[in-house]
Amino acid sequence: MGLLQRAIETYDASAALAGVYREGHEPLAPISHITANAHIEIRLNEQGKFRGARLLTKKEGRTVIPVTEDSGGRTNKLAAHPLCDQIKYVAPDNEEAHELYLRELCAWEESAYSHPILSAVRAYVESETIIADLINCGVIKEKARHEDKTIKLLIRWRVDGCEQEEPACWKNKRLFSLYQEYYYGVICDRGQALCMVSGKEDLIATKHPCGIISNPYMAKLISANDGKGFTYRGRFSDEKQAATVGYIASQKAHSALRWLTADQGIREGASTRAFLCWNPEGKAVPQPMRRVPRAETAPVRKPSDYKKQLQGTLLSFREDHQLKNEDRAVLVSFDAATTGRLAVTYYNEIGLETFLRRMEDWDGHCCWYAEKSDIQAPNLLDIVDCAFGVERDKKLTTDGNVLGQHLQRLLQCKVDGGIFPLDILRALTHRASSPLGYEKANWRKIMQTACAALQKYRYDTNQGGNEMAWALDKRDRSFQYGRLLAAMERVEEDYYYNKKKGNGKEDGQENRQTNAIKYMSEFRRRPFSVYERVNRHLQLAYLGRVEPWQAVRYKRLVGEIIGILREFPEEELNRPLEDIYLMGYELQRNAFFTKNQTDDNMEEE
Repeated sequence: MGLLQRAIETYDASAALAGVYREGHEPLAPISHITANAHIEIRLNEQGKFRGARLLTKKEGRTVIPVTEDSGGRTNKLAAHPLCDQIKYVAPDNEEAHELYLRELCAWEESAYSHPILSAVRAYVESETIIADLINCGVIKEKARHEDKTIKLLIRWRVDGCEQEEPACWKNKRLFSLYQEYYYGVICDRGQALCMVSGKEDLIATKHPCGIISNPYMAKLISANDGKGFTYRGRFSDEKQAATVGYIASQKAHSALRWLTADQGIREGASTRAFLCWNPEGKAVPQPMRRVPRAETAPVRKPSDYKKQLQGTLLSFREDHQLKNEDRAVLVSFDAATTGRLAVTYYNEIGLETFLRRMEDWDGHCCWYAEKSDIQAPNLLDIVDCAFGVERDKKLTTDGNVLGQHLQRLLQCKVDGGIFPLDILRALTHRASSPLGYEKANWRKIMQTACAALQKYRYDTNQGGNEMAWALDKRDRSFQYGRLLAAMERVEEDYYYNKKKGNGKEDGQENRQTNAIKYMSEFRRRPFSVYERVNRHLQLAYLGRVEPWQAVRYKRLVGEIIGILREFPEEELNRPLEDIYLMGYELQRNAFFTKNQTDDNMEEE
């Protein structure tokens, strides 16, 4: 019940926003209302005379509408909304649906909680001219009037001339309030019981709203409608013995969750899983699915500068939003195994200060040099795509079921301060060592993500965690072999770059993978043997055809690296490499893009 309690707290803290439309935000639905996508807006005068109709764009179609318990969670069974509804209900073509709609509308309009808008809409609907009017306006076509896509178009109303009243029914707060009072009176005869969410006596909800996540829209978080199956049988004789949730509590919780998910929920790639992180008091919190946003856009190239900027960003975040020690972040993920049932696959409440510290800890260690040597932490989606994605249209994409599961694992690791998952790390390092299996740009992304994950894993297991700041002469065999791979790659790239520059045009070879990279997978298993083979080829084909200072740089680097490798026992020279060789390769490669060392001088690139 913790999720529903936090959702109710959120609704109460943001109650002033109920029914308020803000640019770029989902409106918070008042009690006894939901938000739905309207497709047609019909304009009437105070007497209910037709004044026009228009189709709504997707952006302007989000509409707050009053609902009953039955209509708020309706599926295939007919259940009419009392004011705004589909053509199937409002038009007289479907006699049964139309009768239900008129019954709900007339009951409200004839009650003590009526409103001029209701009288105008009732008069117009009873005239039964709606289909002809919509056809004449060009909103629908005569030949398509009975098609499923037409009869499911939802209509909202605008009534002009109602004595300083808001003419748009979906923005009229007095209309919202009148319906809440009316409907609470309709259901008050069912009696009260203990609400297990609020802990108070309340009218008990018999049905609960759907649509917390947009797809599948009908999936419900609370449901027990199977009296003949196995939803609750065997332990309870009816659903009320399993749980009783008050009507007001249910309405507040579902409205808040729907509002939060629409505004702040994150659904990555093809996954059906929706992730949500928020503060019940409405204070902004970083989204853990993404890297911490930067305060500055300039690239950061030094690890020390990157950590200072990260700390500064989170410090300003604490000050700007006036965070307190007792503030907390709530994290939840939803997934729908079927179109009717919504599951909570992850839930956590954590102190906001601890949450921010863990965001800083993750981004501060799970990071690496990206494009233009800019230090970044990969988003969780990038990690999963690089580890398990398949190349389609030159992009890495992961199957939805696999994606959702691994995203949740990484989220839990990030928020709870756990050890980076070893299986994901192994998948990344294996792919990083197989460059011929991917487009070059995708392989570069995999390589950078693998190094970020490797650095995080080493930090979590107390093996390191600050590898970006390592000196290139670090006495580690695998690390030095990684540097050697980068040196062999660079001298061959120098040859193709010089050739392209000399020709003044592309020759189709400058984007090819070098021999060093082609043999990378084998290099990982037998590094010294592959080095000898590739070095021999470089000596014969490339070193005599590059700039003299480039050849000198290569020989000097190889001499330096081999000198360090000779410090290790000879029987270890050809032993398979540990994953840290990827870091040696990346750091040496990054050094090339920072400066070129010649035997006599330094040349900037």
